Amino acid sequence: MTANNLRQKILERLELLSGEQVKNLLRKWLVNSSGNLEYFEELLINESDKKTEELLDYGEIDSTLNFISLTEEEMVQQSKLALEDYRRQGFSVAHSRVREWADSLGTDAEKPCPR
Repeated sequence: MTANNLRQKILERLELLSGEQVKNLLRKWLVNSSGNLEYFEELLINESDKKTEELLDYGEIDSTLNFISLTEEEMVQQSKLALEDYRRQGFSVAHSRVREWADSLGTDAEKPCPR
């Protein structure tokens, strides 16, 4: 990897961090290295991984999974459309099927979402 590519990757990762996180990483890098950019990138990767784990612990959505970010207004609108669709068609999925599917998530025997 060229130095320019490495710098670009570092800049992209820095954009995701708060100012305090950047200061702490920079301080750690200056104290523990001789200016090695690969070491700084390693620190950034570790910080990013730690941040992702913390967010997931608190129920945040991992945006790298391609979830569509919706505003509260858009979520309400989608819920209203789903309710209208249900009232029009009278079709729903039994709670037991939804529960069975939800319980299978994250297991080796993950089931498809009931429709």
